[in-house]
Amino acid sequence: MRFSTSSLCTFLCLVSSSVFAEPWVKPDDYGLRADIQRLADAGVISAPVTTFPLMWNSFIDELRAAPVASLSAELQDAALRVRHRFESENGQPHNFQVHSFKATDPRAVTSFGMSHSQQTEMLASYSYLGENFAAKLAVNHREDGRNCYIKDKGQADIVANEQALEQCDDKTLDHSYIAYRLGNWIFRAGAVEQFWGPGIDNSLIMSTNAKPLPAISVSREKATAFETPWLSWIGPWSFTAQMAQLESTRVEPDAMLWSTRVNFRPLQQLEVALSWSAQWAGEGQPSSLGDFADMILGKTECANGADSCTSEQETKLGNQLAGLDVRWSDTLFSQPYALYVSTIGEDASSYFKPADRAYVFGAQTSAYAFAQNLTFNLEYIDTGVSCAAEAPDIENCYYEHSIYLSGYRYQGRTIGSAYDNDTQSWVFTVLGQQSNGHDWQVKLRQIDFNSDNSDRYPNNPDLGHSITKTPIDSQQLEARYRFLAMKGRFTVGGVVANNDTVEGSETDTSAYLKFEYNF
Repeated sequence: MRFSTSSLCTFLCLVSSSVFAEPWVKPDDYGLRADIQRLADAGVISAPVTTFPLMWNSFIDELRAAPVASLSAELQDAALRVRHRFESENGQPHNFQVHSFKATDPRAVTSFGMSHSQQTEMLASYSYLGENFAAKLAVNHREDGRNCYIKDKGQADIVANEQALEQCDDKTLDHSYIAYRLGNWIFRAGAVEQFWGPGIDNSLIMSTNAKPLPAISVSREKATAFETPWLSWIGPWSFTAQMAQLESTRVEPDAMLWSTRVNFRPLQQLEVALSWSAQWAGEGQPSSLGDFADMILGKTECANGADSCTSEQETKLGNQLAGLDVRWSDTLFSQPYALYVSTIGEDASSYFKPADRAYVFGAQTSAYAFAQNLTFNLEYIDTGVSCAAEAPDIENCYYEHSIYLSGYRYQGRTIGSAYDNDTQSWVFTVLGQQSNGHDWQVKLRQIDFNSDNSDRYPNNPDLGHSITKTPIDSQQLEARYRFLAMKGRFTVGGVVANNDTVEGSETDTSAYLKFEYNF
């Protein structure tokens, strides 16, 4: 039997103590994302919803105007949760928050809503949310989590393919930002977590696996459709672009990362997005505005560094990744379902067709049972890519580059897929959202890490595959439960993994606890 409206109201009053005032939905809560996606699939929300941060004002007016009483029980509950979350986050201009995360072991694998990778992480922050201006100051401490030079080592040692880095304690201003609204555009400077794509376990191009990138960005706030008939057919659309600064402890110190994404919904059931990232500049690399323009306009160079070459040997300037994702949702025999695919390719000489592509495929459905909303998701990812037609069995190239040797990574973690390159994985996720405000999640993972049993830098942990230089066949069970208590929110979880390596088989277990509190 569906829980009563009074039960839900009680939950909403309790959950308001754990929310945090910001102008966008962050990629840190899979439950909130599932509710928003459920409403978008049903046509209650028409805006694209697969780019995070997701602007509240891109969809909240539609949700406020929706006839909630006429919706199904499942959609009513989702709508009430999302509306209350927005009202709580926008109800007061000032907010203070602390959270603490503790795990028995570092986490090699992250996913949407769970980006903590270190054993100990603590954060204290203050945020302000005004009519056109928003800001947040966050102070973070992580046990390890940052690459520091070993004593008497430096950048020259990395260039020489020698280990020069070690993990050190990390004190940063990650998650801090200032943002200003000008018309329908939000301009932001800071380090904010992002997640691009329909996947819930992985994104090939921008995920929360790495630490937030310090960047300046511009994003469209409201996803209104074009009025001109030439473009109105694409429906509601969103856009974001940013320029990020990468770390100094790289082979190519202080490289830049240009990233952009556009989403549109030509049909209620269909969302399409195009994504593009390009590493450029950095010490010793072309870094003028003209060089940036050449990269934007698609100028090519010889992949082998020669002055002239055939078209087959040409590649785009910088380390570029680009591709698209498509998500289709509908009902079958009154049962809601969704199918999605994402593909991101590495450098290519063709202007519109990136080559050397990795893939994500997924299927999702939901139900209301046992007095809770249930979401089921099955996702497959393959980053095993061969970048040489003459040697299809040789991989070790996805997220790698001949000039930007540290690859598509930040502080030792991949900016895209948490699994890094040459990995195949199946992940089954179940999310349950209960009437008392608690929720739970179970993930079953089958991951073949580094399945080609090789790495571009087999003897240097500073470069190449960020998880393992040799293959690991891993079966994992992860479960977590999140509940409200002591005027805050707790998350408790654990992982059991059976790992088959070249040295044998072993079983690893770990547990973690997180507490969030608002003043």
